[in-house]
Amino acid sequence: MALTKQQKIKPGISFLTQEVSKKWNVLADAQVRSSNKVKRIETLLLRTGLSYNINEAHSVAFGYAHKGDWQEGLSKLQYLVEHRIYQQYLYSQNLKRTELTVCFRLEQCFIKENDAFDFSQRFRTFLSFQIPILADKEFSKGLYTALQNESFINVQHKERVNNLFFDQNRAYAAMGYRWNKKIDTEIGYFNWQQKESDGTTVSNVLQLTFTTTL
Repeated sequence: MALTKQQKIKPGISFLTQEVSKKWNVLADAQVRSSNKVKRIETLLLRTGLSYNINEAHSVAFGYAHKGDWQEGLSKLQYLVEHRIYQQYLYSQNLKRTELTVCFRLEQCFIKENDAFDFSQRFRTFLSFQIPILADKEFSKGLYTALQNESFINVQHKERVNNLFFDQNRAYAAMGYRWNKKIDTEIGYFNWQQKESDGTTVSNVLQLTFTTTL
């Protein structure tokens, strides 16, 4: 199988969780991704959702995402649109001072192709650890390391994606600083492997993350 490699920079990501009440949260994040060698903006992802907290450890959410890609055409950049609806289950737990997060998400994807939308579904699994290094006892402020992995599998109409059961995997490691219980910043490395019908694309990504919980 052919293997291609790319170098990409993801210059900025921001996440926001807005508490509406003890049971309900509004979720939002925005992602901007560059093209190879940071020549231009390639992808814009805007995602929002409404989350219900079952208890302190378990929550479920329903939401929508808009993804746009600027791809080079014959004479100019083409803007390709994808709409996503998702359902999510999230489990959060503290292992002593380490913060564990497990997420399962089912996505319905509508990708515009020749003035029509192709429908497919995929399943995402996400596991992350935030491990304090030089932080206070409550881990409310200080330096930490973040480790995470996310896998994607196609569960319906894989022939409209890459015709494969396994879609992609994203492994991530970062150093971060927690300013307080509501603001984290991170800089890290993503190894992004994406399966294609003719091989696997491997992207080495530098990522900056800004996370707020209001």
